[in-house]
Amino acid sequence: MKKKIRFIVNPFSGTSGKKSVPDLLKEHLDHTAFEYEIVYTEFAGHAIQLAKDAVSLNFDFIASVGGDGSVNEVAQSILNSKTTLIVLPGGSGNGFAMHLGLGRDIKKAIQYINTGVIMEVDTCNVNNRFFANVSGLGFDARIAYKTKKNSKRGFLPYFMTSIKEAWKFKHQKLQITIDDTTIEGEYAAAVIANASMYGYYFTISPKASLQDGVMDIMLIKKAPLYRYFFMVFRFLNRSLHKSKITQTYQGKTIFIQMDKPNYIHVDGEGYKAEKELQFNIAPSSLKVLVPRDNSIDWTL
Repeated sequence: MKKKIRFIVNPFSGTSGKKSVPDLLKEHLDHTAFEYEIVYTEFAGHAIQLAKDAVSLNFDFIASVGGDGSVNEVAQSILNSKTTLIVLPGGSGNGFAMHLGLGRDIKKAIQYINTGVIMEVDTCNVNNRFFANVSGLGFDARIAYKTKKNSKRGFLPYFMTSIKEAWKFKHQKLQITIDDTTIEGEYAAAVIANASMYGYYFTISPKASLQDGVMDIMLIKKAPLYRYFFMVFRFLNRSLHKSKITQTYQGKTIFIQMDKPNYIHVDGEGYKAEKELQFNIAPSSLKVLVPRDNSIDWTL
């Protein structure tokens, strides 16, 4: 029997429209193996309901066509179910898709569906808010929150907001308990990574794996502003963990206490944060279709 796929398209994500998706599916999906339908989100959070409905209708696969925020909504709706997530990169950064080896090309990602393999991966949550890719607080969370209010999408608005906010950013005192170890300090950012990439080819946690049962913690320590600008190349060549102003840890449970409320980002979406945050991991809680040649070792 043919496997059933529901494609959930977010027409508002990214910098380009999704009008080509139906034509690309007709041309590149194996129609002898799959039958499918396409639905479109109409508002924030709509993909959650569309995905839950698809699970109840016994769809074999649900494809998220959008960015990391769209992946978040679909993935949280199919946790611990028989339904498998497909990711088609249609957002701006597409960090989760890039970690999976899908790149930023929807056509190639569709072709991967025909030969892909199903893998079970870990997922995480912070104060009961789900995330599949990356979460954190500090400078990057502030930028995520500020750009969330910007009607323009893409790298340039994100970059310009980063430059503007950098001159007035203040470091934050954090007390961080990782399993049984507690550390304190002033940090520019504390990033909790399930996968490795922010998107735009920026790698925040080079050694993060979706299948190791632990979260990776990347701490960027207090330093003069110019030191952060010189770190940009490390994001691009996957060497951030080698910087003298970073600290890396791994853990199954992470508790962070801030000296004052600030911002947090969850799979690229910025929110106002509480002073106390607890991060947990749920091993092997999500089924994902991945390219066959990426099915052995995803550690970047």
